Amino acid sequence: MGIFKDCDIRGTVPEELNPDVAYFIGRAFASSFPEGTSFAVGGDVRTHTPSLKEALIEGLRDSGGNVVDLGTVPTPLFYFAIDHLRTPAGVMVTASHNPPQYNGFKIGFAHRPPLPEDFTALARQVEERAFRKGARGRLLSMNLVEEYLTFLASRVLPPQRTLRVVVDCGNGCSSELAPRFLHSLGHKVIPLFCTPDGTFPNRPPNPEAKNLRALREKVLETRSDVGIAFDGDGDRVVFVADDGTVLEGEKGMIFFIRQHFAPIPGEKKFVYDLKCSSVVPEEVRRAGGIPIPERSGHAYIKRRLLEENAVMAGEISGHYFFRELGRDDGLYAASFFLTLLSRNSEPLSSIIATFPQSFVTPDIRIPQKGRENLLSLLESTLQGGNITRLDGLRVEWEEGWALIRKSVTEPVYTLRFEGKDREAIPSLVHRLLAAFPEIAREVLEKLSSDSADYGPRNSLEG
Repeated sequence: MGIFKDCDIRGTVPEELNPDVAYFIGRAFASSFPEGTSFAVGGDVRTHTPSLKEALIEGLRDSGGNVVDLGTVPTPLFYFAIDHLRTPAGVMVTASHNPPQYNGFKIGFAHRPPLPEDFTALARQVEERAFRKGARGRLLSMNLVEEYLTFLASRVLPPQRTLRVVVDCGNGCSSELAPRFLHSLGHKVIPLFCTPDGTFPNRPPNPEAKNLRALREKVLETRSDVGIAFDGDGDRVVFVADDGTVLEGEKGMIFFIRQHFAPIPGEKKFVYDLKCSSVVPEEVRRAGGIPIPERSGHAYIKRRLLEENAVMAGEISGHYFFRELGRDDGLYAASFFLTLLSRNSEPLSSIIATFPQSFVTPDIRIPQKGRENLLSLLESTLQGGNITRLDGLRVEWEEGWALIRKSVTEPVYTLRFEGKDREAIPSLVHRLLAAFPEIAREVLEKLSSDSADYGPRNSLEG
């Protein structure tokens, strides 16, 4: 698959990414802009980020780029810096939610999200060593934390009541900013894993349900109103209700749809990724809005948000995008969520108890290696069903749907299924993979061993 993905650059360190590769990426990226262009550069808390960031900056400068070094920051602060400094572009050194042995680069442009062809062109420049020779660029270090928090505070309405909130930063980039900002809004904050540590000693940087047991227990122990978990670079957020229930993707979106989207008058649009349960577009229509499906991936969802001038967008992984920002931001989403929750007298557990049930599986990942042509082979063997090719292969039958797509961050296929009831899931798996019974068995085994259920779940033991 290589390190150049559709939406960013990622790989293992040092096998795929090392300072030499980072230097060449810097040389190539700066060479695609006029000499003297300024670039914002930030980095996450991973142990190898400082060496990769230093090499990247050297590469940018050696190709005539001026660099504003933001230090160690969450990715949303990096995006804010591009707007605030009015730089044409920037690079964030991070592997987001990937395990600690990974690192990577997220690219930001001033007026648009990156396109797959941007990474294709960058990979070609690196391979061909097509670098500009010229005067060495300047380096300036700048701390924009206060400006960023002031920006957020100007866009978040104060809560109507104080909430007790457990904040689980997973030792990532939000560890210092999130507790401080949420406390400044008037909430009682109970920090959990809020010391930056690039080895991620307490939980993986991916805030999926199976990694949030400590947060769920802390919410119950402290009788808190809500728990909040951030991913490694702070652009994704997941919520936990007062009874320990994790509001995975769809539930988080439905909360925002009912509490924020529904009251807005007139024509309004909501963009969601194709992996979502059918309950999401149904909720959007019930709220008088227009649901717009889009393929998974940060850049794809953000671009569609901007193109449609949508009120909001959601990705099942925990990205929430807002028209007011023109992008996603984990800390903004968290603070806005708390403001909306504070307007309700009933607890979050009671609110989500009214949400429609869905029977959708978690992501099932299988290796691509040795199966490079699986999608085309599957399509040629399918019997019946309505096929959508927006993102991989999505097939709808009367009893539910199946989706298989190539991950944009890992060399795996991601599969997901939704049935009218729990019992329909195995038949959907067999229906999609009828010509590949060994893969069907692999998928069903992963489903049976996965701690995440695909149906209503309310207890910590669920």
